[in-house]
Amino acid sequence: MVCAAALSEYYYKDTFSLGVWINGIYCTGMTSDEVSNILNGKYYENFDVLTVRTLSGEEHKLSLEDYGVSIDYTPVIEDLLKKNNGYSWILNGGMTRRYDALPQYSYDFDTMRARLGELSWLNENLYTPDKTVSVIKTEASGYMLVDETKDLLMKDDAIDLICDKIAEKQERIDLSDAENRKLCYKSVEYTDEMKDILQKWQGIKDFQNFRMVYEFGSHQEVIDESVVSDWIALDENGNILYDDNDYPILDESLIDEYVSYLSATYDTVGTERSFNATRGDVVKVSGGSYGNKIDKKAESEFLKTAFANKESGTRIPQYISEAMEKGPDDIGDTYIEIDMGNQMMYYYKDGGLKVETPVVTGNMSRHWDTPSKVCYVYFKQKNRVLRGANYATPVKYWMAVDGHIGIHDASWRSEFGGDIYLTDGSHGCINTPLDIMSELYEMVDEGTPVIMFY
Repeated sequence: MVCAAALSEYYYKDTFSLGVWINGIYCTGMTSDEVSNILNGKYYENFDVLTVRTLSGEEHKLSLEDYGVSIDYTPVIEDLLKKNNGYSWILNGGMTRRYDALPQYSYDFDTMRARLGELSWLNENLYTPDKTVSVIKTEASGYMLVDETKDLLMKDDAIDLICDKIAEKQERIDLSDAENRKLCYKSVEYTDEMKDILQKWQGIKDFQNFRMVYEFGSHQEVIDESVVSDWIALDENGNILYDDNDYPILDESLIDEYVSYLSATYDTVGTERSFNATRGDVVKVSGGSYGNKIDKKAESEFLKTAFANKESGTRIPQYISEAMEKGPDDIGDTYIEIDMGNQMMYYYKDGGLKVETPVVTGNMSRHWDTPSKVCYVYFKQKNRVLRGANYATPVKYWMAVDGHIGIHDASWRSEFGGDIYLTDGSHGCINTPLDIMSELYEMVDEGTPVIMFY
């Protein structure tokens, strides 16, 4: 027995003896450095990051090692080894021994403070007594209140608190809880000048509380804060003008200006259009009676009344002239195309080609050219007599498209298309074969756009 004890003392002289467990690790035969290295590694696996939550709700991760914090199990493990090496297991009756060891926790406050002071989020929204409130104009949201006075960070106090919490071995610090918030954040008291700005802001906010959505086919124009803010009257220095109740003054001419913008954007009567011709190219066609034209006076009055009553909603504008389609592309996919350069006419319905025929247009040698423009079928009639200075011609089908110019049958012609129009064309109308005209007349509705070009 004595020999076994002596052997055990020699064998476990620098290592843990039989039956020793520390923090769940079986340490028998291990040196203090080996055990310390394992425990140090496990500690850093589970707690090497501190989470700080700010008042805004953002969470920031701090690596403890980067902020001067360290832990070391070596001293406590060395003490345990002195008690549990050699033949100590015999003195303990050969019983298993379990220990819960805590590391030595050290930190350098100067390092912590210096490193924390460099963090961007601890240098934002800092407290200074000159913080104030102001109203600014933005492109996206109109006028906005900027209040710099609330919940400003007291940087030094926040850093001290974080350092203290690290020293207390906390894994999470919430600067937004009631006690920490009182320590780390402070607000600037409102001055009389700031209170006056806040009073005026209430009027601005109410002024901007209006929303109207104008619909132009698939296009929309939204009147919201970004638009309404431009309707406020300003002095020569660009400052808002208020009435006696601190309410912004409306400049009605700016509503007229906005309606003019809608008209310039969406009115299409007489505008130049790019049109994909059936022959394969893109032609530009200007002029003509077809298109949309907003009644600017009616819309200005509507908007002024709606704004005064804060009646938000959706609006289809009132038109003086109205096309079959709204928006910039008012021709749509149902139209008559007259390619006068190729003397061909096409009728498309919902994008599908329904009629294709040669035609004869105005006699160019006599300067009776059919004009290039975008117009529409504004009148239809059967069995009409076409009259001019020296003629009276009966036709079975008549579709008026531009003044005295229309699409009609021409039973006196035996041929259509080609170069006939150059010397033997019409007085300006679009002469069409009778059998085609009888079909086209039944298919086409009044209001259908007609694109005529060379």
